[in-house]
Amino acid sequence: MGSPSTDQRARRQLAPWALEIAAPPSESPPARTLARIGGVTAVVALVAYLTWRLAFTLPAGGWNRTVAFTLIGFEALPVFGLVIKAVTLWSIDCTIPAPIRPGTKTPKVAIFIPTYNEPAEVILPTIAAACAIEPAHETWVLDDGDRPWVAEMCRDLGARYVRRTEHQHAKAGNMNHALALLADEGERGDLEPTEIVAVLDCDHVPMPGFLTNTLGWFDDPAIALVQGPQHFYNHGAFDDDGHTGEQGLFFNVLMAARQRAGVGPFWCGSTSLIRVAALDEVGGVATETITEDMHTTLKLVRAGWKTAYHRQTIAVGLAPATPDQYLLQRRRWGMGAMQILVTERLWAAKRWMSWRNYWEYLDGTLFWLEGLATLGAFCVPIAVMMSGARTSTATPLAFASAFFAMFAARLWGAKRLLRGHIRWKTAFALRTLRIPVGVACAWWLLTRDSLEFVVTPKGGADSRRIGRAPLIIPVLASLAFAICAYAAAGVAGWVPWRTSMESTVASGLWLALAGAVLLFGMARIRAERFATSRRRAHRFAVDAAIRMDGVYGEVIDVSTNGIAARFPVGTTMSTGLATIELPGCAPLKMEQVRSSAAAAEFGLISLQVCEGDWTSHAALSLWLFQTPPGAVASVPDGVPIVALTGRA
Repeated sequence: MGSPSTDQRARRQLAPWALEIAAPPSESPPARTLARIGGVTAVVALVAYLTWRLAFTLPAGGWNRTVAFTLIGFEALPVFGLVIKAVTLWSIDCTIPAPIRPGTKTPKVAIFIPTYNEPAEVILPTIAAACAIEPAHETWVLDDGDRPWVAEMCRDLGARYVRRTEHQHAKAGNMNHALALLADEGERGDLEPTEIVAVLDCDHVPMPGFLTNTLGWFDDPAIALVQGPQHFYNHGAFDDDGHTGEQGLFFNVLMAARQRAGVGPFWCGSTSLIRVAALDEVGGVATETITEDMHTTLKLVRAGWKTAYHRQTIAVGLAPATPDQYLLQRRRWGMGAMQILVTERLWAAKRWMSWRNYWEYLDGTLFWLEGLATLGAFCVPIAVMMSGARTSTATPLAFASAFFAMFAARLWGAKRLLRGHIRWKTAFALRTLRIPVGVACAWWLLTRDSLEFVVTPKGGADSRRIGRAPLIIPVLASLAFAICAYAAAGVAGWVPWRTSMESTVASGLWLALAGAVLLFGMARIRAERFATSRRRAHRFAVDAAIRMDGVYGEVIDVSTNGIAARFPVGTTMSTGLATIELPGCAPLKMEQVRSSAAAAEFGLISLQVCEGDWTSHAALSLWLFQTPPGAVASVPDGVPIVALTGRA
């Protein structure tokens, strides 16, 4: 068999989101059919297994039968969710408007970039790219950290710097302050009113088509919100599964499926555009909860506005790189969802929602209690096993065969239904961290303690530290395997307590599976590749030419503030600063921070943008995120260098 073509190898080195910078095509009929077959298969496999359990494995009446029904009821819990998923994901096609043409009159737009304490390496690429895109607009940097160097950066890059004297309500309050400034300036009449506000988290760098591809939605006067997908350029982040990551499933499948009449996506905070008039009608960005984006969407829906999902790569950001960052972010999302559930009384919201919207929002909030369901995967089998009741009459071999056949069919079918945007090992590992999130959410529902918005940290750490699993995870894993071992000893007659082999297998398989999931999670948390890093910017391996003060070399890797390159041995800089030239990039002024002889013919030199040189920093960032055509041979035209994953 021949080797893959150069084009195929190049595509494998690109992140999947790079293939959706152009509008994604409609789902092919064969792919859609396979997804539907998968959904039906997952449901039928579980129902067939439950039918077999009820018809052929129930013990005689009395206590044994009661406990057996308890276990079967636990096994039946996923049926409803599988049916709903099959229905809601039956079709995920969603159309997007044509890009606006040059010279077309567009509404006045302001891009809001809220920031608090992030380093320059994180926020500068976003600001520089936002200022560079078309059509004409304003870029507002909303600095809640009151940092003079951010004001200086904005001045050099052409952005407007905005700060406030009081810092209430975190990100929501920051944006409401900026909206108030917009309103004041519009009322004075000396400026054209701003009609659309685009929102980018300070680490989400817009693609050149961020505005031109999305503004067409607002030709519909009923549209209040346009939400785009959130893709990530720091390949190898904690939730990265080697494909599209945990968030890829949400944005490529679940959100796409919401682009239906009477449904619509909710605001996800970044990579979005909002009509100012709609925000004014609902009193601005919601401040009652720490999940201001979803809460604001509910207010818009209740006021009669529509939302739309723009399925196209229009920006890329930073995903949580470590277990601690992941847990902090998900905990904030989960606790905010609980606040929304209670504040908006979502269980009673049907009177102002469509059925589909009602289900989507209720499911989206209750999802964060999934950790309690995972706890149930331990507690129910443990209780059943400890009861000593006989819960199955099937032989151990028959039960194990039926169980694993059902489980394999469910996994295969669900993966097809989810269009392949899931990797089960990673998904199971990440599910373990939703156990403490679910417990925290349940505790808040009981106590209603006050909550504060906590920013997910970005950039480098002070030292390199391996992640530590929340205590509940190793405790549960130890308990699961200890119970399984004790039950096995009971079957062998080594300890006084015992139950039948059939009942031990019926409960033990679920318990062993849950324990294995916890082990996956702990292994991922403790993995060296997810340890904290001192680096403040993500690095990209790039094969490109470079010239330093007229001497040619080869780039090894690049970040937004530095370059590592290979030069002939003996190459030195004539002055303290060197003029650096990259293909298609304006000349940069950089300083040498390190050099070493790597071989007889060449040496390695590390270069860094000078502190405070925002112009060079911006030029290097734009070369990475808005790469000129033909600049790097391994990167197709229209695709940025940051799409390179380093995977062959």
